[in-house]
This record gives sequence, C-alpha cells and structure tokens, in this order.
Amino acid sequence: MPIYTFKCPSCNKEEDVNQSMKAPTPVCQRCVNASCGLHIVEMDRVWKKTGKPQFKGEGFYETDYKEKPKEKNDNIRVDKPDFNS
Repeated sequence: MPIYTFKCPSCNKEEDVNQSMKAPTPVCQRCVNASCGLHIVEMDRVWKKTGKPQFKGEGFYETDYKEKPKEKNDNIRVDKPDFNS
C-alpha cells in the first residue's frame, strides 16, 4: 500500500498514512482529543510536486539520438571565374 501525506486544516499537522486508495480520509486525532470528540476534523490530502527526471551521461535519448545543430562552416571559399581576362 502507498504512503500518503495528509494535513489537518485546523491545526496544520502533517501526517504520513499508509493506506489504500479506497480507504476513508483519516481524522486528526489531535483535534478530536482537544475537543473531546465533539469536533471531528477530516484531514486533507497533500499533493506534492514532482519534477522531470534528468538523465546525465551517455546512453539516453536526449544525449545520443537527438539531432545536433549543424555547424555553419564560414571557411569554405568559392572562387568565381574571372571573365575579364
């Protein structure tokens, strides 16, 4: 089962919970104990941002198979024929 991160909206306590996707949202025990069970607060799920993996070195598509920009060669000289002689 995956581990999800939940945050209480009233006391801002974050908690990692090991549960299935179909399980009900957990309840903040700190808020339930503080209010003697009168105020039951369901925690909100925290969605964390994940970044794009960066592969470094050889053997990956972006470094091996990607087309490299063609170099412009300014050293090539083309002689034009001289028709004046």
